[in-house]
Amino acid sequence: MKTLGFILESVLEEIGTGKKLFTPESGTQEALDKFQKIAKAISYADSEGLLEQCQFGIADFTDRLIFSRVLVTGGVTEKGQEFLRLRFSDRHQKVG
Repeated sequence: MKTLGFILESVLEEIGTGKKLFTPESGTQEALDKFQKIAKAISYADSEGLLEQCQFGIADFTDRLIFSRVLVTGGVTEKGQEFLRLRFSDRHQKVG
């Protein structure tokens, strides 16, 4: 299972290379549940100022918020770039 930090890093890298739309892999409940980790990582990045702007599609709002898609209308901020540089630097220091 991927950690939030790894998911966050992966998502920021994808956005940095131009990906704008994030959706579940399929229409199944399992895919929607799996997608929630990605959507929550993007939501966290947005709230921490790592991204310029996002729009969240909501599939359901019963006892918890269920995201159906995320559109990143901005890009990775300087703070987000710094986050990636630090993660990249830390990863290489641990390996070397």
